[in-house]
Amino acid sequence: MSGILRQLTAFGGRLLLGLMLVAILTSPFGLRAYLDARAQDQAATPQLLNNFGRPAASVVKLPNRLRPREAPPSPVDAINGKGAWYMIFDGDWNDPDADRAAALVDSAIRADLSHIYIRVADSHHHFYAAAALQDILPIAHAHGLKVIGWIEPMLDDPGSDGADAIAAADFQEQGQRLDGLALTIEGDSTSDPNVGQYLSGVRDGAGGLNGLGAQYLLIASTLPTPYDHPGYAYATLSRYCQAFAPMAYWRATGLPQFSGTDGARAYIDQIFQQFRDPAVNPFKRPLSITAQAYDAAPEYGTPGAPPAQEIKISMDETRAQGGISWSYYRLADANNGVTSDEQQAISGYPFWQRVGGGGIAEKALIALPNQSVAY
Repeated sequence: MSGILRQLTAFGGRLLLGLMLVAILTSPFGLRAYLDARAQDQAATPQLLNNFGRPAASVVKLPNRLRPREAPPSPVDAINGKGAWYMIFDGDWNDPDADRAAALVDSAIRADLSHIYIRVADSHHHFYAAAALQDILPIAHAHGLKVIGWIEPMLDDPGSDGADAIAAADFQEQGQRLDGLALTIEGDSTSDPNVGQYLSGVRDGAGGLNGLGAQYLLIASTLPTPYDHPGYAYATLSRYCQAFAPMAYWRATGLPQFSGTDGARAYIDQIFQQFRDPAVNPFKRPLSITAQAYDAAPEYGTPGAPPAQEIKISMDETRAQGGISWSYYRLADANNGVTSDEQQAISGYPFWQRVGGGGIAEKALIALPNQSVAY
């Protein structure tokens, strides 16, 4: 019996010595560093979760080795679903106004929107929407609403316009930033080299500011029918932007063949057909249709706001043609030019989801959803 005790004592001594050697020899980046980092992560978890409005107790904590790897989101995921364009001009929102931001977000949620476009900059006033974004970004993101900055560059000075875009993308409030930028290319300078200089500046750097890189979401808000605008830099936009958002205002054409449900369908189909042309869209960027939800009579268009059936058919046809999402343009008046029938059609339409299997997926323009820009 005493021999067994001596053996156990000797074994215990060797075990203790081994543990001491492990403690001495373990590098600063070994076991202790791991335990310290893990303790820090666990201490920070409740604070991080509270920042996103979720109680810590509602989350099951898994050891690091068991946490599943999540694929990085595609940039275009920010514009999945239905969206709307909000016109905010320089001077419209100079002071903090949390109530106005809450009302805007509430109206978007009630309309079943997943994302909104907020006008934040133009060539004359540069980036002017810091006060609005300060109010909007935290509450929008807290409610799962994506916010895309909408910019209208004239491109007379591509470097200055590029700096405006970077400044808007860099703005943050409580750690919240824009989810992408939509670039409305109109005006006189819609051809190269201006467009290419502008977009390369946004990606690579302009005005002494670091560029946004290849993955940041840029949406080309363009004239809708490429064949009618042969000098427009569609191919360059395809090179630098991850998606097109053509302004598909079928009644604004003033052409009777583009009124009614058949006319709206024909106009949407024409847009998709032209953007499938490799000369127009060589990088096969997907389309997110920007639809008409206002009366275009003052623009010499077909009088009357699109009725609910035209709104619905524009959504149906966008999905059938492989569009990744749909949004509507509103006027900057008291009710944004949207009739109650239009709003009911938009809100009542099922949440935008890509249909699995064939059909839509086979017609989609993009090869890889997270395909970065090529330049």
